[in-house]
Parts: sequence; C-alpha cells; structure tokens
Amino acid sequence: MNKTPIAAAMLVAMCTASVLFAYAEPAAQSVPQEDDGIHYCRTHLAEEEQLIYDALLACTLSEDPTQAGDEIRISMDPASDEFRASFRRCYNALVFDHPELFWLSVGDSAFQYMYRRKLFDHEIFQVTFQLAEAFPDKDKQMKELDSAADELLAGIDPDLSPAQKSLAIHDALIALVTYDKETASTMEKDLAHTAYGALVANSSGEANTAVCDGYSFAYEYLLQKAGIRSTVIAGIAGETEETAGSHSWNLVELSGAWYEVDPTWNDISAEEALDSTQEYSAIAEEAMRNKWYTDRLTHYLFNVTTEQISDFEPDQYYRYTNDRGWVTFLGDSVHIRHTDADSEETGDYMTPLAPVAEGTEFRYEALRE
Repeated sequence: MNKTPIAAAMLVAMCTASVLFAYAEPAAQSVPQEDDGIHYCRTHLAEEEQLIYDALLACTLSEDPTQAGDEIRISMDPASDEFRASFRRCYNALVFDHPELFWLSVGDSAFQYMYRRKLFDHEIFQVTFQLAEAFPDKDKQMKELDSAADELLAGIDPDLSPAQKSLAIHDALIALVTYDKETASTMEKDLAHTAYGALVANSSGEANTAVCDGYSFAYEYLLQKAGIRSTVIAGIAGETEETAGSHSWNLVELSGAWYEVDPTWNDISAEEALDSTQEYSAIAEEAMRNKWYTDRLTHYLFNVTTEQISDFEPDQYYRYTNDRGWVTFLGDSVHIRHTDADSEETGDYMTPLAPVAEGTEFRYEALRE
C-alpha cells in the first residue's frame, strides 16, 4: 500500500520592482498568525519563514488568490538561494499542516511573488504572494470536505478522552475508505492522494477512495478538528528496506507523548487477508470471522513507537490458533522516514523535523481494555 512521493514543492515565479520614488508607508501587516499549537510544522520554521507561511496561507484562503496579498517584511533577499530554500520549506509545511488545502498539491497553479526593497532601509524586503491561477471548484470542494469531516465526527462521542477519540476516529476512517489500487499504480495527480479523496471522492468520482497520503491527510484533518495534534510522515515502507516503496503515515500527540499510526496498513479487509494465505485457508477463514482477532490486525500499527514501526516483527500476539494449527496474516516490515538528504529529491522538508515516537501509555492493547 505504497504511493508516489508525497510532497513536491510548487514552482516559484518571481517578479522584481525597483523603488525609484517616495511612497506612503504601508499599513501594518494583516496576515493571520497561527499559534493554536495544532499545526505542528509551522512551529518548526524560523521566525521569518513563519511570516512566509502565514502569507501563503492567507493567499490560499483569500477570496481571489490570484491577486497579490498583504506585504510581509523580511531580511532575506528574495533573489537568493536562501529565500528559495525557505519558500520550499514553508510550502511543504503548509501542505503538511493544512489537509483542507488539498488542491495545492493536485493543481497545476504555482505561487508567484513580487518584492521591493523598503524605502530608506535596503536591508528589508517587502514581499507579496499570489497564485498564477485559481483552482476550479476550490470553495465548493473545501466545503464538501469540511461537511464530510463533520459528518464523520458527529458519530464520535465528544466526551471520550483524546486517546479514545483518536482511536474512534481511526476506526471510523478505515471503515469508510477504500484503498485506490488503480491510482496507486500510476504517477498521475489525483484527489485520491488527498483528504478530499478519502472523505469525499477521488478524481474519478469514486466515493471515499484514497491511497496512503489520502488516508494520512484525512486522519490528520479529523484529529485537528477534534483538537488533537498530528502530522504526516513521509518515507518508504515494505517488507524490507530494499523492496520498500514510497509511503506516508501519521504521528499523533497524546498527553505530551508521540505515537505512530499507519491507517492505510491498518485497513486490512477479510478478502485481502484471505487472498494472502492459501495454505491454511480453513483456519484463515475462521480467523477472519473472529472479531477479537481482526481487531488486532486492524490496529497492529496504531499508537506504536518509532522503534516498533521502523522494524516490525509480528510475534504470537498476531497469530490465530485453534486445535488444528495456527495462521498469521502479518509479516516483517519496515517504515523508514525521509531524511534531510532526501529533501531536495522528494520536496519533503518536514519529516526530518518530526519527533521520535516513544509513547506507550495509549497503545491499542491498553485502550481496548
């Protein structure tokens, strides 16, 4: 259940304008500031990068994102490699933090920016951002996504603890979504790679159909709306490091500790499981009718540590045993995060900043008791 690389930074078109005349000092910046603590990636940007991030966010949420937004003031030269690197980090952080802006990663538009030096202070640059073109149906589809998320969350008991709520959301999500095998086999942009695909429909109009980043962004979005901090992790996963393919999953923070969750791999259907095991078909069919056992399978990568998910080896806990023998549907696997060395190639600058998950208090076995 792997995927094509998750985050590719948009191209930047740049325009410059020299200041040759006096002008009135612009009004104070009105770019919204995010400080709610829910959006993990923004907090790991430098101060001026946060200004860029907030300006990009304001641009995407504006009534007409193709019009230049409010100016921000930074000391980085917008013509420099330093600025271009910062822009890529900010764009990547925005996409990871805001699953509701799904159209940024599947559209063909690019951010443009214009800048000028501040009059009488040439060490400061004043920069504005805009999109080259609008994404069709952006407002309509964002409303559909929000409505679908609210509908799913309406079935979650609001009095649950955050840990129990994260479990209920996970279970509702994997019960809702179907893995999009066709999209997974192509390199094409598709809404299946987004929260919209998981909670509404993919680009072919198939309801609740997504690949791994669709699952991951949907889970993050639902957790955010429930007040739980999460982020998306990108890397590779498979039986071994040599055979692993591109993949994404989640980190979730509960009571100050981080946990890894892979909702895509936890979405194990009886049909897929039985197809994977022929030798013990009679026992396998019995196992997949046993809810106690299938619950273990559909949560085997729920609230685990980074150490556990990085090199998973199923033990007897994941065997189904009766008087005729035993069967298991899980094999060894690895989840390996992108590193700093991967960033230029993948466009993923956020995963290397993600924390190591060491939480154990809210593992699945404890929550189900």
